[in-house]
Amino acid sequence: MKVCRTCGDNLPAREYHKSASSPDGRRGDCKSCRAEIGRWEKIEARYSLSRDEFYALLDDQGGRCAVCLTTLPKGTAVVDHCHDSGMVRGLLCGSCNLGIGHLQDGRDPSLFDRAKRYLS
Repeated sequence: MKVCRTCGDNLPAREYHKSASSPDGRRGDCKSCRAEIGRWEKIEARYSLSRDEFYALLDDQGGRCAVCLTTLPKGTAVVDHCHDSGMVRGLLCGSCNLGIGHLQDGRDPSLFDRAKRYLS
């Protein structure tokens, strides 16, 4: 058993990644906390978006996807950004993010128009 330095939970050793540099051979953060830390590190590195800015954006959107307006459960929001400028546009559900991506990220707005006509 080991206490996670992040969440404080006392967990079995199997709940920690191995670490050759640690005295007990396991990381100090449990796997769950390490995943969460990694997620925020990736968001900051890719989008220059801090955790506070992310949650402010989510709050501005009422906790919903900016496109389909479905509620975004904790940990499911995807950062939508312009691939040319890198500017963050908003937070989306995974489905809307994939849909926009498959329609070439809006580079050709006529694709959206044709898709709309097709679905009508």
